[in-house]
Order: sequence, then structure tokens, then C-alpha cells
Amino acid sequence: MVMNVCWMTKAMVLAAVAVSLRAAADHDVDLPVNGDFRGAPSGYSPAPGWTLTADGGQARILPTTDRDDFMLELRAAPERSQSALSELHRLPGSVLKLELKVQGSGSASAGYEAFDAGRRPVAADRQTVALGGYPQKIKRYFTLPPQASFVRIRLTAEAGSVAQFRDVDADVVPGTAPAPAPAPGVIAAPVAAPAPVAAPAPVAAPAPAPAAAPVAAPASAPAAAPARPAARLLQNDKFYMYRFLGRDEHFETSLPVGSDIDFELGEDAGAGRYWRVVSYDPMICRVKLEHDQDGVFPIRWDKAEIELKALSRGTTDVVFACADKKITVHFTAL
Repeated sequence: MVMNVCWMTKAMVLAAVAVSLRAAADHDVDLPVNGDFRGAPSGYSPAPGWTLTADGGQARILPTTDRDDFMLELRAAPERSQSALSELHRLPGSVLKLELKVQGSGSASAGYEAFDAGRRPVAADRQTVALGGYPQKIKRYFTLPPQASFVRIRLTAEAGSVAQFRDVDADVVPGTAPAPAPAPGVIAAPVAAPAPVAAPAPVAAPAPAPAAAPVAAPASAPAAAPARPAARLLQNDKFYMYRFLGRDEHFETSLPVGSDIDFELGEDAGAGRYWRVVSYDPMICRVKLEHDQDGVFPIRWDKAEIELKALSRGTTDVVFACADKKITVHFTAL
């Protein structure tokens, strides 16, 4: 009987741990890294969202067995390494989870570079592996410093190596490590408020002035002119053609927490026009953006596939940009 109780207790503990792990995973925030290297034709060098370091090596996009996924091949010069850097992404937490597959010859590394609010480097780390003819999976958790506000991913073929990267996925576990630093400063400012206590004396003299001050208040009414541009309702599963989009488009959508909406924006790979995520609040919503192609040559169209998911209640503006066009989605999580 005692043994049965023990086993039941262990089973309950394991179940609770599994639930907590699933809950933590559900709250991971995906960084919008183009980890499938979509949006660039095979044989071309880097995909949208990635740039090459000027190290004298070579890079090209290669197809995989999955028609929607590609890989990035980096060929390093004999005497120096060759890297590809992702765009800079704002950090919504303090732990970075990096997963990817890599194969080739020689050795390769994958890691991150973190920057503070002023975009000054504050930390970097990576994991190096020996390469072979079959893909091996890298999965690594990096703890980020409290002052880190931005992060980017660095993929590297070490000197004399050829590395093929695919399925690059970066997630951040939400945390408040970066936030506390500014908070104390803001709280400290009010402490100086005792000085203004002497202000009441001057206020007594210009007593009539206050009457005029309220009159000025209406002037602040124009500030309430956040009469933002007219916004269209964002439609699920809709394809928005690039040429029919204006220079500054506004959409709006409201979703219950846990639900999501999908839509597509037209691109032009031949002209180097790719949509990118400019800004949003990662604590309120999750943004996924992948570059893809539809159709069969010569009739083919490029597109950015986008998913917005409501994570917690609140409102944020999700801003996308491409060439001279900008789209703002006024996003509300209910």
C-alpha cells in the first residue's frame, strides 16, 4: 500500500513538472529570425534578415528536401572565419534558446551578440562543433546580462571550413531582468520632489494665473488628436499585393489571448524588397515572419507569411517596413 502511494506521489510530481515545462514553453517568445533562409533564390547570397561579415569568404542559399526550407552555406577562407549575422532584435527576456542544424566539413559555431539600450555590445557567447556529412542538431540556452536590450544571432564557418546551416530557431524566455535597472532611476527622481514643496509660496502670488492656466488646458486638447489614420480590419489568410499597398497603411485587429491571425504581404525578391519587423511589444503578442514563394517559374510571386499571436492582455502597434512602404497593425489582445 505504501509503495502504491509512493508511486502515485512520484507520478503526480512528474505530471506537475511536465505541465510547468509546457507552460514555460508556451510563454517563450520567438525572435523573428529568418531561420529557413527563405526569400532568396537558390545560389544567391544571404537571405533577407541576414548579412555577411566582410571576411573574404563566400555564401549561398541551397535547397533542402523540404520545398519551403533552404539552408545557408558559408565557405570560409583558409586563414579566417566567415560569419552571417541576423538583424538586431529587441529582447523580451533574459534567457536565449538557440536551436539549429548544421553539417559540412571542418568546424562551425553558433551563438549570439547582445547590446544595451544604446546598442553598445555588452556580451557574446557561442557553441563550436566539429562538422560531418550528416546534419547535427545544436540546442543551447544562453543566460543574457541584465543590461542587454537587443540581441542578434551569429553563424560562423571557422577558418578553412564549409558549414551549411538550416532550421535556425531563436526563442527568448520572458523575464524582467532588463527592466529593473531603469525603474530605480525613475523612482529616485520623485524623491527630489521635496524641493518643489517650497513652490506653494510662489503659487500663492500668481493666484490669478491659474485661472488662465485652465484656459490653456483646451490647447492640450489638440494633443488628443491621436486621431490616427483610418485603419482597415486585418483579414485572416488574406494576401495583400505589394503594389496595391500605400506608403503608410494602417490595419487593426483584436484577438483573445492565445489565439492568432495569419496574413501575407507581397514581396519582390528580384528587386530586393522584403518585409521586416520594425517594432512591437513582445510581451503582448508574438510575431512570426517567413519569406516564401508561390507558383511555378516563370509565374511565381514572392511573399512574407506573417502570424500574430496574442500572449497577454494589452495593446501594441506592430510595425512592418519594406523599401519605402510601412504597415502598422494596431493589435489588441483581449
